[in-house]
Amino acid sequence: MTKKRLCRQHFIELFEKKVKKSIKKYKMLSRDDHIGLGYSGGKDSTILLHLLSKVFLQPHSKNQITAITVDEGIKGYREGFLKLTQETTSKYNLNHKIISFMDLYGATLDEIVYKSTQDGNSLSACALCGILRRRALNYGSQSVGVSKIATAHNLDDEAQSIVMNLLRGDAGKFKRISRIPSKKFPSFIPRIRPLVKISEPEIVLYAHANNLEYHSVPCPYAYTAMRNDIRLFLSDMEKKRPSTLVNIVNVHDSLSQSFTNSEVTSTTYQCKVCKELSTQEICPVCLLLEKLGLKLKNLSVS
Repeated sequence: MTKKRLCRQHFIELFEKKVKKSIKKYKMLSRDDHIGLGYSGGKDSTILLHLLSKVFLQPHSKNQITAITVDEGIKGYREGFLKLTQETTSKYNLNHKIISFMDLYGATLDEIVYKSTQDGNSLSACALCGILRRRALNYGSQSVGVSKIATAHNLDDEAQSIVMNLLRGDAGKFKRISRIPSKKFPSFIPRIRPLVKISEPEIVLYAHANNLEYHSVPCPYAYTAMRNDIRLFLSDMEKKRPSTLVNIVNVHDSLSQSFTNSEVTSTTYQCKVCKELSTQEICPVCLLLEKLGLKLKNLSVS
C-alpha cells in the first residue's frame, strides 16, 4: 500500500480510502442497492462485511445488506464457520441467509467429490465446488431480492484469475473479467468486488487493526486447485518484484477498454433443464449433476 510507517488509525483510514476509491472508480454501488454479500466467515469476507456495514449503511439510507453463506457440507470444516457467521451477522444486525448444497443438490460436497472420483470425473474438488457455489450464491441472492452480489475477491485473487485464464488459453473469460457491474440481462445479478485493489497482507493487517474475528482454517480441498499453483507463483513474484499483482490488474484494465461489446458479451441461452441463463443450451450445473445422478432441488424463489 505504502512504504511509510503508519500508526493503526492512519493505516485504517488509508485502507478504507483505497476501497472507497475502487468502489467509485468502478461504479460498484448505488444509493438504493440491496447487496447480497457472499459471507463465508473467512478473513476477506469478514472484512468486506465490516467495511460495507461501515461505509454503505448510512443513517436514513435505503441501502440494505443481506449476508449469504453457502454451506457446501465439508465435514470438520464448515461447521465452525457457520457458527461464526451467525454470531457476526447478529452482531452487525444484518439479515443472514444460509443456503446448503444438500438443500439444492441433494448431496454435500464431500459426497459429490467422492461420487465424482468413483465415476472418473476429471474435475478437481475446487472446480466442482466453484460451479456449484456460484449457483448456490445466485439462488440465495435471488431468494432475498438483491440488486448486486458482493464477493470478497482481493487483489491477489483478481491477478490470479487473469493469469489463470491466460494459461488456460481462455480468451473469452479473459475478456469478460469486469470490475464494473453491468446488468446484461433482466434476470442477471451484477457482481462487485470492492477489495479488488487490496492485497492479502493488507487484509490481514486490517483485520488485526480492527480486532475482527474470522475463521482461518484452510479448506481441505484447496490443494487440488490450479489457483493454488498460480497463487504460489505470483506470491513469489510479488516478493521479488513488488507491484507485480497491481500491474497485472492495471494492464487488464487498460486492455479491457479496447474490447468490443461482442468480445465481452457471450451468446446466452435459457438452460433447457433449470431455465437459468447459460452460455450453452444446458448449463454446467445441470450437466454436472446429470453426470453425478443428482438433480437441482428447491428452485422456487420466495
